[in-house]
Amino acid sequence: MLLFSAIVPKSDEAVLTSALKAGDWSLLDHWKKEGDLGSVAGKKVEKIYVGNGTSSDDLIRLLDGVCDIESADEYGTTLKGRELYWRLHPPEGLWRLIPTTLRTPPRDIDDLAAWAIIK
Repeated sequence: MLLFSAIVPKSDEAVLTSALKAGDWSLLDHWKKEGDLGSVAGKKVEKIYVGNGTSSDDLIRLLDGVCDIESADEYGTTLKGRELYWRLHPPEGLWRLIPTTLRTPPRDIDDLAAWAIIK
């Protein structure tokens, strides 16, 4: 179950690390994509899975010392993220007749691709 997701721009990575270290998820509310901040209130990060693709080394360096970090294969997670998006936001009207593989979500789905790594 996805509790909360956000896509934080690289330019605001300091906010991300502050939120992770302090468990202050309200810092991420500006970039919220899915879920509810209340569902993660009081929770601490125990482990972070980082996809082994582009810029993963930079992210691992940034998150070093926050908690356990594990590299994970991210092959195919963008397609899985699209699938997850359409499960969370089923198409309506005539869009239901178009196969999900032919639809493009109306927003960036990096958060859902990351969820696919965990799943």
